[in-house]
Amino acid sequence: MPKTVDRELRREQVIEATWRLMARVGIDRVSIRDIAAEAGYSTGVIGHYFRDKDEILLSALRQVWLRERSRVASLSAGLRGMSALRAVVDAVLPLNEEQALEMAVWVSFWGRAFGDTALTDEQRRYYGEWRRLLRRHFEEAAVDGELRAGVVPEDEAWRLAALVDGLGIQAVFEPARLGSHRLGSLVATHLESLEGPP
Repeated sequence: MPKTVDRELRREQVIEATWRLMARVGIDRVSIRDIAAEAGYSTGVIGHYFRDKDEILLSALRQVWLRERSRVASLSAGLRGMSALRAVVDAVLPLNEEQALEMAVWVSFWGRAFGDTALTDEQRRYYGEWRRLLRRHFEEAAVDGELRAGVVPEDEAWRLAALVDGLGIQAVFEPARLGSHRLGSLVATHLESLEGPP
């Protein structure tokens, strides 16, 4: 009887192997041979699931976003305003090993996206969705009277996205100096500075 192969499971294993390699050696040093070895497959097996390295890399980026989006939805379910903002930020900051790996993948893609239309389009789409989510929760906070006077939700969405990226990058490169407690504290202090009187 022929062996049954779970196509989606194998694709996910290849993508996760790609993430680990990207975090260790950087996106430009990742080869299909290295991905195959990391995943425990032959390069021929990899070829059954992906056309080429570019497809693997694009799939890896998409999978990171899907995981983050799912975690954001789960942690912020039933929340709004400032509570929702705190939850969604905790869902993407590199506060644990899984999220640190995801942030390392994002950082790897940023440099590669220059000159690559497909990756640039993906990055724009993801960031657009991320900022819309942040803006929506800031708008809820404004309606609920949680923000101090003069806070502009659109502007704060951009600022918070930049803060998360900046701290995330620094945490990837200096995890010993910028651990999860420090990360959480810095973002919490920023959000508190935007709040108005109860």
